[in-house]
Amino acid sequence: MPPEHVRRDVIALGKGAVVSKTPFRLTFAGGGTDLPEFYREHGPGACVAGAMNKGIYVMVVENFNPDEIRVSYRITEDAKRSIDDISHGAIREALRLLKIPSGVQVITATQMPSRGTGIGSSSSCAVGTLNALHAWKGERVGPRQLAKEAVRIEREILREPGGVQDQYCAAYGGLNLIQIARDGGVSVHNLGIDHDGFELLNRHLMLFFTGIERRAADIHIQQIGQIDDYLDSYRKMRALALETARALENLDFPEVGRLMDENWQLKRQLSDGISTTTIDKVYAVAKENGALGGKLLGAGGGGFLFFLVAPERQKEVRRAMEALGLLPKAAGFEISGSTIVHQE
Repeated sequence: MPPEHVRRDVIALGKGAVVSKTPFRLTFAGGGTDLPEFYREHGPGACVAGAMNKGIYVMVVENFNPDEIRVSYRITEDAKRSIDDISHGAIREALRLLKIPSGVQVITATQMPSRGTGIGSSSSCAVGTLNALHAWKGERVGPRQLAKEAVRIEREILREPGGVQDQYCAAYGGLNLIQIARDGGVSVHNLGIDHDGFELLNRHLMLFFTGIERRAADIHIQQIGQIDDYLDSYRKMRALALETARALENLDFPEVGRLMDENWQLKRQLSDGISTTTIDKVYAVAKENGALGGKLLGAGGGGFLFFLVAPERQKEVRRAMEALGLLPKAAGFEISGSTIVHQE
């Protein structure tokens, strides 16, 4: 095996391949208080969220033509001779931030429907791309740097509306209370749940895809414009996040479900686009058949419904959801954040 400094030089020149795996996000409570338009004026913000055991893989490999860039996701952007020609914003700006001008391929693959489905996929893509590109250059960076760089790309450079919980969930993994100070400083407090507790929690989770994809940015823009009209609701959701963190650490699932339900009832009133008549009906049917509580993930309007259901009641909830045309998607929480799963 060549010396370590030689192997780093080879990677820095773009030889070999790197693959990162980065989780999507599941939120219990507090979503919306991580919007800068809230926490800068009325902070702190607080969310309880964690890493899903499904996510996005990003492969970085040398391009045959050293003067070109190839990017592949839902579509393939081939033979781009300049970073400026790349349409995918997060990948383009990650390449620019890490000063990789050409000679590279970036390829993504997801494990769940991810475009506009409320599981933080765009931020997971940004974090996973940054992690893979850093590794391809021979650099090892920690979760805080990955999260901060992803926030910088999405919120400052691309100016996409949204919060910061997704980037920190993707980078850190686990299940956390994420608090955001008025100055934008983020604290990530890992909840004290052991392996057996995680297994028990995962047995209570149910995820259903509504089949509706939507642009989160549109909902966020509408929501941001009405924050001052719903300050009491945002402050209550922040308090619910702190209560939910304690209930999860105690593995008090009936209480977690109650808090999720209270959080959802508050959130769905923040903007006309967050819920719909159809989603409200589906949610009510799930509660009638045994769900302890739940919420629509992400900005709202579609995507995934997330419920907490005792194992003995899940058959009833599944049957009721299937009758409405929704199918369960297997998912749970995992410890790992963004990781390098292959490098050569």
